[in-house]
Amino acid sequence: MFKWTLFQLHWLLGITAGTVLAVMGLSGATLAFEDEIMRAANPVFAQVARQHEAGAQPMALTELVPRLQQGQPRAMQRLRMDATGQRLSVARFEGGQEHWRYFDPYTGAVFHDLRGLGFFAFVEDLHRHLVAGERGGVVTGSCAIVLVFFCLSGLYLRWPRRWWHWRTWLAVEWTRSGRAFLWSLHSVVGTWVLLVYLLIALTGLWWSFDWYRAGATQLLGGARAERATATAGPGALDLGKLQATLYALEGVRGSYVDLRFPAKPGKAVTARVQGTNTAHDRAQDIVHIDPASGALLGYEPYAAQDAGGKVMVSVFALHSGSFFGLPGRILVMLSSLAMLLFFITGWMLYLDRRRKKREVRNARLPIATAGGNGQAPWLVAFASQSGFAEQLAWRAAAQLQAAGLAVQVRALGQLDAASLQQADKALFVISTFGDGEAPDAARVFERRLLTRSLPLAGLDYALLGLGDGEYVRFCGFSRAVDAWLHAQGAQRLFPTVEVDRDDAAALARWQQQLSAISGIEDTAPPPAPAALQTWVLQSRQQLNAGSPAGAIWQVDLTPPAHASWQAGDILEVAPRHADAYVRAVLAVHGLDPAARIVVDGLPATLVEVAAGRVLPDAPPALPVTDAAAWLATLPALPHREYSIASVPNDDCLQLVIRLTHLPDGRHGLGAGWLCVHAGPGAAIQARVRRNAGFHRFPEHAPMLLIGNGTGIAGLRSLLREAAAHGDRGHWLVFGERTRAFDRLYGDEIAAWQAEGHLARVDLMFSRDADGGGYVQHRLRADPEALRAWVAMGGSLYVCGSLHGMAEGVDAVLREVLGEDQVDALLGEGRYRRDVY
Repeated sequence: MFKWTLFQLHWLLGITAGTVLAVMGLSGATLAFEDEIMRAANPVFAQVARQHEAGAQPMALTELVPRLQQGQPRAMQRLRMDATGQRLSVARFEGGQEHWRYFDPYTGAVFHDLRGLGFFAFVEDLHRHLVAGERGGVVTGSCAIVLVFFCLSGLYLRWPRRWWHWRTWLAVEWTRSGRAFLWSLHSVVGTWVLLVYLLIALTGLWWSFDWYRAGATQLLGGARAERATATAGPGALDLGKLQATLYALEGVRGSYVDLRFPAKPGKAVTARVQGTNTAHDRAQDIVHIDPASGALLGYEPYAAQDAGGKVMVSVFALHSGSFFGLPGRILVMLSSLAMLLFFITGWMLYLDRRRKKREVRNARLPIATAGGNGQAPWLVAFASQSGFAEQLAWRAAAQLQAAGLAVQVRALGQLDAASLQQADKALFVISTFGDGEAPDAARVFERRLLTRSLPLAGLDYALLGLGDGEYVRFCGFSRAVDAWLHAQGAQRLFPTVEVDRDDAAALARWQQQLSAISGIEDTAPPPAPAALQTWVLQSRQQLNAGSPAGAIWQVDLTPPAHASWQAGDILEVAPRHADAYVRAVLAVHGLDPAARIVVDGLPATLVEVAAGRVLPDAPPALPVTDAAAWLATLPALPHREYSIASVPNDDCLQLVIRLTHLPDGRHGLGAGWLCVHAGPGAAIQARVRRNAGFHRFPEHAPMLLIGNGTGIAGLRSLLREAAAHGDRGHWLVFGERTRAFDRLYGDEIAAWQAEGHLARVDLMFSRDADGGGYVQHRLRADPEALRAWVAMGGSLYVCGSLHGMAEGVDAVLREVLGEDQVDALLGEGRYRRDVY
């Protein structure tokens, strides 16, 4: 909670105080080389430096001061004379800058109409007071405090787990794009300038608040006592005696003198003199002189000061960077300019977050099309895991629109009670995930609406359910929605249509019913999955050799020409039985494995065709006389789906499969085929199934990847794709059984962590005494990190077993983040699952 609150405060102050800091940074960078710019803009100052180099002596104070006061009735407050010509020499009189006189210290000539004076006066006022007087000074001082907060909070928020790797701190990810690049630039450059900003802010506060200056003075060694003079009254200033005392100090006359004349009687003249001290351009000795007698009341040479005293004398030098010479000034100038970078990147990151939230809100609004004769638009709602249900929903909406009907298309998870009650007619295209589960994005609807009563007597609807007949609860979720709608009084327009996987006949029936409603016939064939392609088994290796748990294999497949996939996609494999098993079944049925038959117009042996069919285990009641007819009664083996563990740039498609065993001792169907029975070079019939619900979103956002077992496959593909795009700084929480045998891709994960691609890694080993338990335990143990990750825009990906792991993770997320925030993450697409 602390980290989340700190993050929110960092953002809030960034878009408020950040504006002032950008102005202060830009103006401060402009002032960094004011003297050099003024000399360049006014060539008359070059003669001062030339006279110094020639060894000339500047005018004595007894001559210079009367000359500068000629025609000036106001009292002189301060005289700054730089015989080296590096800084402008100026006599400051009461009444403001318009009464100041800039002069040549060698001739006493006053310079008029100097270029740049007005500009730099404005910039300095902007830098210190925002051109708003004392109130502006309070604002700039407050923003200096905010800058300290930015430095410390930014350091805390980005502190990496492997903090000792320099690249994590200092390397900008130039190959990134979008939000990820902005975040890298913002955080890494912030690290570069962190110490400079702390120095600028802590020294800048010296002039902003009296309480700060008093406290800092006390901390640095206490205030220097001010010496009183023995003057008899006001105006008792003897320049000759003052001059004699000053010039007695070594090197003062030919260097820098800054005299501050007392405004009240009884006070000393204070002088800052450079003399022969060259530690830095503000390493000045402080001299207190009686203005009447010229007596030396106090002398504080810079070299004799303790550390605290030197810091107090050098506050401006530290603030401007000149304490460290020309490199320091350049560094401070560039750092000051970088405040504009933080202002821009901070606002861009903020606006990007706002835009994404606005897109989510807009996506939840009805998308109504023209037409409809003033009637309420048709509601077309979909619940999709892979994207197929959404595709069918938009196709149905287009057909209704072609008939002149108004339509609004909404995701089921975006519906609420009001939107349902306002609809007169609706189509629902609902996919069931796994064994009767709701798709992730529809779980909000299931939790909020399916558990309550809602009068829907005025609603006529039709429902298309998509499912997999292999599961016991075939179309479980779509049936639950159908039953709930009917129980609330809604009436079916026609009987519900259910589709088992890619059943073309069922899709055609749905299309016919829609044509009857709309009066528009859709002659296009229903969408069908891509055809199976031939992949070649390249190699395989066991990833957990010696593990007491089930063996886990990496299977490498050579893709066919033009095959493509994206991280998060799934490979759908048509498995085959082991050759020995097929021959044994054929022998029981009295069939010759080598017998030739024709299937789909192509000749093949009986054993080749039977290997892809569901074979009966029991012997037949009657002898089989027609092998082809017998095969025709046997359905094809169901396909098996596996998360892809690689990206196309790897030049092979990799799967991670746990080898399972059936009660009779045989291997699991798909795992046995890919891990045991198919030999190197074997043809594997498969196709890539797009799994849009597990693609990276937002594309360059930092990822929190959570999984167990063979779920490492989907997580690894996301990490490899992110690495290819230069997106770094992710968090992996992964669980397996034992550390000794089940560190899947341990070397690769360690390398990613070392280079900063993975900012944090938590590996859990449930069977080890010190393994930490399960992944959900790790998340529950660090709720602040979880909240902070979500708050900074990170996305969550869960891959692995549904029961136990994914359900446990979901429970922890709802416990830590709250139901509403988890539902919002689902709605935004930032919480994605590939579970089984």
